[in-house]
Amino acid sequence: MDLDPQNLSRVLEAKVPPGVETVSGVTHDSRAVRPGFAFVAVSGFKHDGVLFAADAMSRGAALVVAESPVEGVPTAVVPDARVALAALARAVHGDPSAALAVYGVTGTNGKTTTSYVLHAVLSGARGEERCGLMSTAETIVAEGRRPAVRTTPEAPEVQGTLAEMLAAGVEHVVMEVSSHGVALKRVTGTHFAGALFTNLTRDHLDLHGTMEEYFAAKRELFLWTKGPKLANAEDPWGLRLASEVEDVRTFGGTKDADYRVEGVEAGGGGTRFSLRHPDGVLDLRSPLLGPYNVLNVAGAAGLALATGVEPEDIRRAVREMGQVPGRFERVVAARDHGFEVVVDYAHTDVGLEAALRVARGVAAGRVICVFGAAGDRDGAKRPGMGRVASRLADISIVTTDDAYTEDPGEIAREVAAGADPSRTVVELDRRGAIRRALLAAGTGDVVVVAGKGHETVQHLPDGDVPFHDATVVEELLAEIGQNGR
Repeated sequence: MDLDPQNLSRVLEAKVPPGVETVSGVTHDSRAVRPGFAFVAVSGFKHDGVLFAADAMSRGAALVVAESPVEGVPTAVVPDARVALAALARAVHGDPSAALAVYGVTGTNGKTTTSYVLHAVLSGARGEERCGLMSTAETIVAEGRRPAVRTTPEAPEVQGTLAEMLAAGVEHVVMEVSSHGVALKRVTGTHFAGALFTNLTRDHLDLHGTMEEYFAAKRELFLWTKGPKLANAEDPWGLRLASEVEDVRTFGGTKDADYRVEGVEAGGGGTRFSLRHPDGVLDLRSPLLGPYNVLNVAGAAGLALATGVEPEDIRRAVREMGQVPGRFERVVAARDHGFEVVVDYAHTDVGLEAALRVARGVAAGRVICVFGAAGDRDGAKRPGMGRVASRLADISIVTTDDAYTEDPGEIAREVAAGADPSRTVVELDRRGAIRRALLAAGTGDVVVVAGKGHETVQHLPDGDVPFHDATVVEELLAEIGQNGR
């Protein structure tokens, strides 16, 4: 949708400089500017967008939006460039979420799995062609799929994807909403028809500073949401959310939860439980393992019930859903070797503990864990990950995750500082570490490759390299099968 100066002024709540005739698009990346676009100079983590204003103009930008005048270019001055970016993105794409039912899923752990369950339920009940998904792992538009770049992308991509979904006939959208997405205004102004909170544990303090600020970002989603809102009653932050925000209902195994989990039974490669809700009891059978996945399924089922989905549709969708990419994802080829290999996104001590506990329950033999910690992130969690691995795995192999600009060896030393040296080795090469784990595995063992999950790129100081844990596992298993042990 093209915006004339009058509409631009209204959207930005700012004066538009003379000579600007129309704006046809918006971006914060000067390399993505097309003729007629507005370039919003956002202050990034490394550079101020104002430095790229001239480049944006050379590529045909019609307008620069910034928090102060930019010399020599037509500038609309706004108090908050990120708010302006979100407002322009909604406007040029016709405010698509106003015509969609968008359900936001937030929390530290479990967002992706919960989102996949909810998307599966809605697809089964409403039709796959009418449902979309924006997740950490991938974006699904009706029946088309593509990899995601980040959990919650910047506002132009969020609104552009929602507009694409609307044009494709989608009516219901499940969106993972990260704390970055809220704090950095990536979803500001999006209309949410429902929201779900999974849990809150230490993460992203490099951005938020404190757990209070981290929680505040999550809570913001629930203040925006007009429809059903659910929070995990087994998490103290979930209970706090329910006490602070009006009309938030709870789910979990606590006796006073509005959607109460009962009778959990693991077995047969999956989990059975009942969900007692205000209108009855829903018996569910899920292929997903682990107590945390009971909560993920319960939350998604509870929100689906609250939005009017029939219980039988929920029961069928949960029973028939497939694996979630990179979330306790079992590599089928390993079974020919007599052991299991699981790829999981766990990248905090809490997430790693949850994955390893499930692995311990599955394993007839030992648990072998390959893991590392990300660079340029909150480093305080690194020794804690080492402690968790030593406590729950028989063999821990500390390797490189996404080091970004940090020295992988130093990161590994900080992780290993919390581990039991008698059960821990360091192998910085991730492929080599996975090979080492596979060669060590025997009948009945479970190898957990943690940290990157679905991701297909490893971010290293010398640059990005292609790396997908499940694919590497399959390649190494094939090599081992050909060459023997």
